[in-house]
Amino acid sequence: MSINNISISIPADNEEAIIGNILWKFYSRFPSERLSGLKQTATVLRQKVLPNKWFQAACIAALIFVIYFVTSEHSTPYDLYVRLSDAFIHGRLYLIDAPSWLEVARNGTKGFVMEPPAPTLFVLPCVAIWGLSTNQAIISMIVGSAAIGLFWVAARQLGWSTRFRVAMTALVALGTNFWWVSATGSVWMFAHVSAVFFLMAALVETTGKNRPWFVGLLVGLAGLSRLPTFLSFPFFAYTVSRGVNTRRDMILRLALFGDVLAIMGVLYLLYTYGEHGTLNLGYEHGEFVNGPLFSKGLFSLSYIPRQLNAILFQGPVLSDNFPFFKPSYMGLGLFFTTPALIYMFRARLKDKMTLAALGGLLLTSIPILTYGATGFAQFGYRFSLDVLPFMILLVASGMRYRLDKFKMTIIILCCCINLWGILTFQ
Repeated sequence: MSINNISISIPADNEEAIIGNILWKFYSRFPSERLSGLKQTATVLRQKVLPNKWFQAACIAALIFVIYFVTSEHSTPYDLYVRLSDAFIHGRLYLIDAPSWLEVARNGTKGFVMEPPAPTLFVLPCVAIWGLSTNQAIISMIVGSAAIGLFWVAARQLGWSTRFRVAMTALVALGTNFWWVSATGSVWMFAHVSAVFFLMAALVETTGKNRPWFVGLLVGLAGLSRLPTFLSFPFFAYTVSRGVNTRRDMILRLALFGDVLAIMGVLYLLYTYGEHGTLNLGYEHGEFVNGPLFSKGLFSLSYIPRQLNAILFQGPVLSDNFPFFKPSYMGLGLFFTTPALIYMFRARLKDKMTLAALGGLLLTSIPILTYGATGFAQFGYRFSLDVLPFMILLVASGMRYRLDKFKMTIIILCCCINLWGILTFQ
C-alpha cells in the first residue's frame, strides 16, 4: 500500500500484521496535515491536560459520582435543605406546614430548620430552577464526589506519590462511611457532606495559595454546615502561618484568618436570632431535647461513655440471612467501619502538620463526645466525618506515606466493608 508516496508492504499471515494493516488503512485516509494536527493535539493532551491536577480531580469526581449514584436510592424524603432554599427564595427563614416526618422546631404552622444553613448554597440554584422537585440526594452525591476530587488536589500539593495518592483517595471515597452518607443525602447526612467539602477545599487552599482570608471563609462555611467544625481552627491556624519569615507577618495572617472565621460565627448567631429571637443554638429549640437522650441538656460530660461505646464497640447485629450479620441501626464502630484508621496511632507527632491535625481533631471532638445523641440512624459513626480530613492526614503519617501489600489489603477491606454497608443498611 502507499501512504504519502511511501510504499509499505505488510504481511498478512498473522494476527498482528492484520491489525497493523487495518490501522495503516485507517490513518491513510487522513492527509498529512491532519495527521500532524492530531499529533499536536495528542501532545497537548499528554503534556498539558492529563497531568493537570484539576483535570485529574474532575475525572476522579466523575468516577466517584457514578459509583455513588449506582449504589444509592436516588432520593430522600428528608429534603429539608430543598425546602429551606425555597423559603429563602420567598424571603422566609422558616418552612410553612412542614410534613410531620421532618425534624424541625415547630411554632404553629412555622417550622424552623435546626441545622446550620450553608448546605443551601449548593441547593439554591437548583431550587430557583426546579423548585421543590429538586433532588437533594443527587446534589449530595455531586458535592460528595467533588470533595473527593478536592482531596486528590490537596494530596498532590502535599507531595504524596501517585500510588499513595490513589490509595488514600480510594480510602476516603470508598473506604469510609462518607460513601454511605453522600449517597443517602438526607438533611443530617448532607450537612456532613457539605462540611467535608468545605474542609477539603480549605485543605486545598492552605496547601496551595494559602490565602488566610479564604481559608477562614472555607472553614467558616464548614462550620455553617456542621457546627463542631468551627473548632478545627488549630490545624488551619498552623498552616496559614507556616513558612512566614517575620513575627509581624505571622500575626497579620493569623488575625486575618481569625477575623474572617469569627465573622462566619457571628453570621450563624444572627441567623439563629432571626429564626428564634435568641442566640441559642438551633438544636436547643427541637422537640427531641426533652427526650431521655438529653436528660442533662444538649451537652454533658456524662454522655462521653455513650459516645465512646458508639465509636469503639458498636458492632453489627445478627441476621437470619447470609452473611448472617448486618449493620446496626445504631451505627457501627469507627474501626469496624474503616480498619485502616488504626494507623492514626502510628502517626509521627514530631511533624508539625501532623501534630496540628491532631490538635484540630481533638478540639473538634469535644462537642461530639459530649453530645447526647450518637447520630443514629446511620451506617458507621457519622460524627467522625467532622474530623475526616484530619484522620486521613494522621493515617497517612502512620503509613509513612508509603504502601505495601498489607496496607493495600487493609484499604481494600475498608472498601469492601463500606460496600457491604451501603448495600445492606436499612
